Amino acid sequence: MQHETPWPADARRDRLIGDWHLYQRTGGHRTSTDDLITAWYAVHRAPSPPKRYLDLGCGVGSVLLMVSHKLRPAVAHGVEAQEQSVTLARRSIHELPQSQCTISVEHADLRDAQPIDDYDLVTASPPYFPLSAGVLPRDAQRRACRFEERGGVEAYLAAASQALGDDGRLYLVFQTNGCGRVLAAASTQRLECTGRAEFRMRTTRPDPFLSVFEFSKRAAKTVHHFSCAVRDDSGAWTQEYQRVRAELGVGPLG
Repeated sequence: MQHETPWPADARRDRLIGDWHLYQRTGGHRTSTDDLITAWYAVHRAPSPPKRYLDLGCGVGSVLLMVSHKLRPAVAHGVEAQEQSVTLARRSIHELPQSQCTISVEHADLRDAQPIDDYDLVTASPPYFPLSAGVLPRDAQRRACRFEERGGVEAYLAAASQALGDDGRLYLVFQTNGCGRVLAAASTQRLECTGRAEFRMRTTRPDPFLSVFEFSKRAAKTVHHFSCAVRDDSGAWTQEYQRVRAELGVGPLG
């Protein structure tokens, strides 16, 4: 008999982008700034709408759905190992308005998934912390999205390099203080850093806290760079960050 994941009692249906909604738990893994800036940079830099799009470690489907809504690829595919997240993502997809874009989520560990290749767009949101970095959340979904239970950025870059077509682009988010680790792992996979978007918490803080990296199989003559503060000195959202949201197509912040 096939095992069926129980529907979480704290699941809620929230508007994500346009008339597309997302199921997420009030006490579990939720869409975040990390997801939004990853989706935005992929959309911002995409040279043309992709035919085949892959999201590695797609979680509840936030990045997968935002990118798919904006670019409308012919095929969009997510890979996610956390069972509850897969259940939520699949229901969100099932309830989407009719679209020419075919979206699916595979329940699999990206390290063990069947060989996949020839995607012209790949996004990835790896967990940031090794298991030894702190107290592990009791909630399995929250733990899986924050801690490296199934490999870290190295595993994501290895899977992405296999999936990426010769002219494809990869967008991967990570904490900026781990950029050395990201670039070293990308070099091992023979991926070239062709762009980088850096986000600061406040206008008064010079150092970014999150970076979205653009990788390709071919080096670029000029590496693209973008920098943005999320909030100003008073704590209000900056106009620049509001423009990022507007370009992606999500609603304005209050």
